[in-house]
Amino acid sequence: MTAVTVDELKALTDFTAHEVLVAGAIGRASTSLEGLLRFLVRYASWNGFFGSGVASLAGKIGRSRGLFRDADEPLVALADRSVLVASFIFDAARDEFDDSATAHRDTHRDLAQATLRGLIHYGREQFGTGAAMLTDDTLNQRLADPAWLQALGARVAQGYGAFTQDLRETIFTSIGYHLGSELLADREFSLIDTALRETASELVEYLLTHQERVGDQTHVAYQWIAIHSGGGGAVEEDHFRLALEGVNFAFRCVPQPLHDELRRHLHYGFQNFASDHHQFFTHVNQP
Repeated sequence: MTAVTVDELKALTDFTAHEVLVAGAIGRASTSLEGLLRFLVRYASWNGFFGSGVASLAGKIGRSRGLFRDADEPLVALADRSVLVASFIFDAARDEFDDSATAHRDTHRDLAQATLRGLIHYGREQFGTGAAMLTDDTLNQRLADPAWLQALGARVAQGYGAFTQDLRETIFTSIGYHLGSELLADREFSLIDTALRETASELVEYLLTHQERVGDQTHVAYQWIAIHSGGGGAVEEDHFRLALEGVNFAFRCVPQPLHDELRRHLHYGFQNFASDHHQFFTHVNQP
């Protein structure tokens, strides 16, 4: 089988249009503190579902022992490769639940919350602790997930295979969704990072030099954005590379006559994520 490639996946959607959409959304949001807060709170909320989705998908693959077999191993008890396939996916979950860049237990969800807390503290220093927009009650009201975002959160779970049978078709569809999330997220974080450094340099400097406590650990307030962008750790790029290796290994563990159909399911899952991505950045700045 011809290996699945990044160019093949990029051909499934209009990447330039996605980049324009993301750049426009963060550009409009960064014109005001309120807009930036709304954007980043919603982005962190949506983004926060993916780590759990990845972990669920790795478990789904790992328990599917009859679906991924080494054709060169005659002993059935020794031929199962499901957990090995799952390991390529699980690498992304490992960072989501405890970032490997530090010795601390830094989940990416914690890092995102530290960024949001830093942004709120920056606003209170700029406008005063009594600023109506920045009181706890007002923030709770204005920053609650709208209905469309709640629906997208449910689609993330579905994209990663929740509520579906453990079949090759559903698993390859979910791997396609995961590949889409990693490939597009690598660009979106980089675009967000670039926009903030160009339009809100004082805020970025503040977040880079401040630590915020989430739970029992302190985190650099800009770490979440920095490690995901191309100018920082580019963790999404690493996760995508591993997932691509994983899906090509998975194809080696299923019968050749099934490859074309499973590839179509992989493409379908990728396009599902591209659709969700478009919906998020189309609606993110709505009041």
